[in-house]
Amino acid sequence: MSPARGPLARKAGKLLSSAGGAVTVQFVTAGGSLLVQALAARSLGAAGYGAYALFVAVLVMITAVQTSWVGDTLTVFDRFEPRVRGALVWSVLGSVSLGALVGAVVSVAMGLAGAAGTALFALLVALWLTNETGRRVFTARMEFWRLTLNDACYLVVTLAALGGLLVAGRSASVELLLAAMCAGCAASIVLARFRLPAEEYALAPLRGTALREVAAFAWWRSIQAGIRPTALLLARVMIAAFASTAALAGVEAARLLLAPALTFVNGAGWFLLGDFAKAEREGRPMRARQAVRACGLMSGIALVLSLGGVLLVDWLGPLVTGGSFAVDEVALAGWGIYAVCFACTLPLASLATARKRSRTVFAIRGVESLTGLAVLAGLLLADPGHAAYAPYCLGAGGLVSAAMLWRMLRKGDPPRQAPVAAAEPLVPQTR
Repeated sequence: MSPARGPLARKAGKLLSSAGGAVTVQFVTAGGSLLVQALAARSLGAAGYGAYALFVAVLVMITAVQTSWVGDTLTVFDRFEPRVRGALVWSVLGSVSLGALVGAVVSVAMGLAGAAGTALFALLVALWLTNETGRRVFTARMEFWRLTLNDACYLVVTLAALGGLLVAGRSASVELLLAAMCAGCAASIVLARFRLPAEEYALAPLRGTALREVAAFAWWRSIQAGIRPTALLLARVMIAAFASTAALAGVEAARLLLAPALTFVNGAGWFLLGDFAKAEREGRPMRARQAVRACGLMSGIALVLSLGGVLLVDWLGPLVTGGSFAVDEVALAGWGIYAVCFACTLPLASLATARKRSRTVFAIRGVESLTGLAVLAGLLLADPGHAAYAPYCLGAGGLVSAAMLWRMLRKGDPPRQAPVAAAEPLVPQTR
């Protein structure tokens, strides 16, 4: 290798390593969550697993909002600038405290657990959000392999704590699962504290911060990121209220079988947003047609993965549930449709976000979610046995949203000759 090519080769190697680490993080995180949820399904029974699924849905919704606010600010802003750092400190303290309070209020309002379970869930939310902040610091530093180790630490400690409590004679319960997850989060937080440099924990003045500037950036991004998990949470609450937590368990077990398809779509969307945003910054914006191609590829892969879960339900179903309840096969097909429709929408939404059209994406996806929830509510009011149609109601609207996003993006597409002009950096460009 010539000396001139050496730095380029090293840079390419670092990029490939980072990409590999990022992919590994997705699988470790998703695989760990899948394993813990499968253990919950096997050990808690239908009613217990339904309550646990509601807890997880609340946790995912709170995390989506917090990590978009704090995590995206960590990545986009200069987190070492004193005013920004002070705003980040206030954001973390506020989001952790408010998240724990929301978790406790939701637990009491839905009657998911007693005083001990509610306290444990509030503690879990606080620990989870603190750990998520550390995860996003690793992401901002592009240290994905180090983040993978932290996520593996959470999984190992959670499983070890769960096994230890069961061996000690404690019976399986939602509270037991929450306590084990608290232990895993605490261990991951401690590990991150020792593995991140001291500069990442430096204090900053809490007066005269850039909180207003940060809020102006993070507000729309946070509520946009919270639409889908909030819709899923509300759908689960409606199923539990109109039908039962046992009915919810069958629907959730079906979603668990199709977790690989949903995880793939989420992970691919994360990378697409980064690629689209980078292209925008470098003056070579992507066109709507390129996002549509990504939609086709992602939906095809999601369809294949979904069909695998549907065809293997007779073997995988008892493995996941332990035979204590049945997987709802109507919902299983619905989650497959949901995954495919999600894949059709996400690349277009990512391109719109990269073009700083978050408010428009929020409006389109908000209408989609509200319409799906309204249809589901009507079906459940007519017959609580219609709980299995929840994923159909939430997913089918994605095709309409995809069409609307595509139409909007086409109008804002750069001129066809733009990529050619961008290849001539010495010629000044005007718009």
